[in-house]
Amino acid sequence: MEENTDIQKEIANTEEEVQITKTANTRRAFFIHLSIFILTAAIIWIIWYFLNNIVKEEFTGGLLKICLCITLLWLIIVIFHYLIAFKWTRTRAEKEVSKLRKKRDKQLEEIRALKQEIQQNTDSLNQEGERKA
Repeated sequence: MEENTDIQKEIANTEEEVQITKTANTRRAFFIHLSIFILTAAIIWIIWYFLNNIVKEEFTGGLLKICLCITLLWLIIVIFHYLIAFKWTRTRAEKEVSKLRKKRDKQLEEIRALKQEIQQNTDSLNQEGERKA
């Protein structure tokens, strides 16, 4: 029985390590994405600045809207990437497993309490039996 629990603990630790590695990779990917966004947005706005000062405004009026659209849309994507990497990391399956583990732990506690109660009742019956005898 004890060997089974050791094996289960090893499997749980391995599964936890896999999950931790996945989470770390997801977060690292987010920081790479954020860095690329910042660098690209800076380049886009530098290009717009120089073109706006060199070329007449009538030719660069649409360029401002394009730069704004690209930056804002990509920023929204980066925000969702952040939420996925840091806030929404738990899947439905993980939530269900957590809920089932809590339920199991509660049942184990109830069983332990009942065993203690049975033991106390047995002890008290034995004491009564010894008194009568």
